[in-house]
Amino acid sequence: MKSSAIWRTPRGGSLTKLAYYSTVQHKVAKVRSFDHKAKETDGDPLYEISVQEEITARLHFIKFENAYIETCLDFIKDHLVNTETKVIKATGGGAHKFKDLIEKKLKLKVDKEDEMTCLIKGCNFVLKNIPHEAFVYARHADSEFRFQNTHPDIFPYLLINIGSGVSIVKVESEDKFERIGGSSIGGGTFWGLGALLTKTKRFDELLQLASKGQHTNVDMLVKDIYGGAYGSLGLTGDLIASSFGKSATTDKEFSKEDMAKSLLHMISNDIGQLACLYAKLHNLTRVYFGGFFIRGHPVTMHTITYSINFFTKGEVQALFLRHEGYLGAIGAFLKGAEEDNPNQYSWGENYAGSSGLMSVSPELNPVQRARSGTFDMLEMDRLERQLVNLPLLQDPTSYIPDTVDLTEDALSRDYWLFCFEDALDGVVKRAVASQKDQPEAVERAEKFRQKYRHKLQTLRHQPFAYGSLTVRSLLDTREHCLNEFNFPDPYSKIKQKENDMALKYYLKVVKSVEELSWEQRQFTLVKGLLAGNVFDWGAKAVSDVLESDPDFGFEQAKQQLQGMKTFKLSHNNDKILNHKLFLTDK
Repeated sequence: MKSSAIWRTPRGGSLTKLAYYSTVQHKVAKVRSFDHKAKETDGDPLYEISVQEEITARLHFIKFENAYIETCLDFIKDHLVNTETKVIKATGGGAHKFKDLIEKKLKLKVDKEDEMTCLIKGCNFVLKNIPHEAFVYARHADSEFRFQNTHPDIFPYLLINIGSGVSIVKVESEDKFERIGGSSIGGGTFWGLGALLTKTKRFDELLQLASKGQHTNVDMLVKDIYGGAYGSLGLTGDLIASSFGKSATTDKEFSKEDMAKSLLHMISNDIGQLACLYAKLHNLTRVYFGGFFIRGHPVTMHTITYSINFFTKGEVQALFLRHEGYLGAIGAFLKGAEEDNPNQYSWGENYAGSSGLMSVSPELNPVQRARSGTFDMLEMDRLERQLVNLPLLQDPTSYIPDTVDLTEDALSRDYWLFCFEDALDGVVKRAVASQKDQPEAVERAEKFRQKYRHKLQTLRHQPFAYGSLTVRSLLDTREHCLNEFNFPDPYSKIKQKENDMALKYYLKVVKSVEELSWEQRQFTLVKGLLAGNVFDWGAKAVSDVLESDPDFGFEQAKQQLQGMKTFKLSHNNDKILNHKLFLTDK
């Protein structure tokens, strides 16, 4: 791709986003195909894993404070600008602010892209490529974040972009969208009026004040006027009748926190009602919210959600995006890389290099800010093959491959996080053993340990960081961390040994099963499945056995199965009509 760097500065914002493309060289474990019908006595290997070097395309997206712009430009100059790069793409209402500085320091022309086009392109990209990108926010629920399954067809949808003002955009396809409405009362209004009322100039500090405030001290409620609910109109007593209404009739000073909360409710309710009206007018049920007013802040997501639920009576849900802060930067990059057509590929989030949802704001984390000015990152790797929904699924939108959502099940979450952390030493040992001919493997394995342990600790406090937390995503995170330090498969030696042995016995086992009676065959197959499942990762007791007894194998596993109390089968044309299997301890 010719575009090496993209610049995006939001209008009036304190954050700039940088997007760039790189190639990453890493090791990949490849399985060679062999004839599984070979006889047991053959000496040649039937199964072999070889490690090869591959180059993968990677997209990087970084947020940083504008105060660190010089550091960022130095990074681009030293690492990204090559002889082919003549233009740097820029988008956002404030991009012109740094235009002269960028052109002077990088000796490049700044090419500005249309902000809304970039925003839509970025939104389409994350909705298509990142599972559980969209979520519903439920502040007082056991799980605050309820992630949505990726729909095969993301169109049409409504995007409510809340920046200084509000833009309401109807998106019908990859290249067809229309701004159907908007408002001048948006994030800039909240920031501006908030600064006048509280003398607080920083946006995040204003939201912090609002999160501590009580709006009912400032707002006039229905019950303040009527003494209770207005039943004939369906208005509850706690409903806001007049924002800031008490300030005109009460002779007292109001706290900064209460005023900030009242202001937040006033603007959020106005935006929510507008969004609902446009959604109903255009018969749209998918409504996404983004813009610097949102920025993953719980207090803004809660007020927007409440407003949408109230005005639609729960018929429409407010949807938020894990990476909404990157949409413009992603879109600008895609515009700059159109000749390479990145949309023809599937891309996957690299958990090892991504910060995850709800990274701490730099205002609240000065230690992290001091590193380099960056505080939030997203990395996406190009996948080897384009992903499509399995055509055999009756309804891909309702298919959930994971049995337990660890985001919602705290007990299971604690168990599995403990299991993965407890197994970390064993994984490190096997990683080193898989590359024992490489002296630096020990050092790389230790770096993997530190990285993955940090990820597990993050997921203890922020289980929603990468979408719905599942056993599968914990395995994916581990794999991404292993790949980052060039360990494609720590278990490759074991797999090669065991699979090669299993394939040599394949014909013998098939023949012995076929010689059994129908009922004995079913019994043997079920017993084999249960024994084989023993080797599946997860049960700590089994893991301990495998570590302590290297000779523990399939036959030993069958002997350790719980006793069969009853086994009842009836069949017709070799098809099981009904069966009951009861297992009891020996």
